[in-house]
Amino acid sequence: MAKSDNKTIKVTLVKSLIGRLASHKACASGLGLRRMHQTVEVIDTPENRGMINKIQYMLSIEE
Repeated sequence: MAKSDNKTIKVTLVKSLIGRLASHKACASGLGLRRMHQTVEVIDTPENRGMINKIQYMLSIEE
């Protein structure tokens, strides 16, 4: 399978991590988000979807 076959999701952190639950901070770092308004592209896998769903209130998502 070629790397270009994988679907990606653009995820942007739009709310601060300050004062959030430790597990929510861990999900953000697992997605590669470090600071506000940072955008990353992650591969669309069930694991990444689960992290996105858990902290969706802090994210802006583009498929």
